[in-house]
Amino acid sequence: MKSSQSTRPPIGHGLNNLLALACLVLALVLPALTLYGLCSTPAEAWLAGLGVKPPPAADLSGWHIAPWQSGLAMLVGMLPVCGVAYGLLRARRCFLGFVRGETFSRGTVQHLRGLAAGIFASAIAGLLSPPLISVLLTLGAPAGKRALSLGVSSNEVLMLLFAGIVWQIAHVMTQAVELADEHAQIV
Repeated sequence: MKSSQSTRPPIGHGLNNLLALACLVLALVLPALTLYGLCSTPAEAWLAGLGVKPPPAADLSGWHIAPWQSGLAMLVGMLPVCGVAYGLLRARRCFLGFVRGETFSRGTVQHLRGLAAGIFASAIAGLLSPPLISVLLTLGAPAGKRALSLGVSSNEVLMLLFAGIVWQIAHVMTQAVELADEHAQIV
């Protein structure tokens, strides 16, 4: 018997199926809602959310946000949620492996690592996207009115920590799989 298969029925079969479904739904819904939010929010509101104050209406001479700037800013704004969606799809495959009883299989562990990689990418994109968006949206501003918004949120820091923890758990699980395979060959 391979180490990836268990003789006992999977524990939490229903919960694993539910979690797999929740991961799939969120992986599809979160990017769609984020895209809707980015498309329906004016660029000036993005700047205000980043702490960049456009000049008063009376002093808008030379201040212009081109459509390509907004489009590129939307693309950059989608990067964090795309990392999360990737991680959720990999988590889904991990849960489906649990449903099949493949708790300690190489594939399940690789999917767990994929979750960690997606969350890590999302956190890095979450740190880099606000400065990039602020620069993109103020490129058309007159000299002295351009902005670079920097900030670190606890969300990204916690996501980086979570990604590191999950990556390390997957590493330990990989060692357990290798050890189980060695013991299976001996017996």
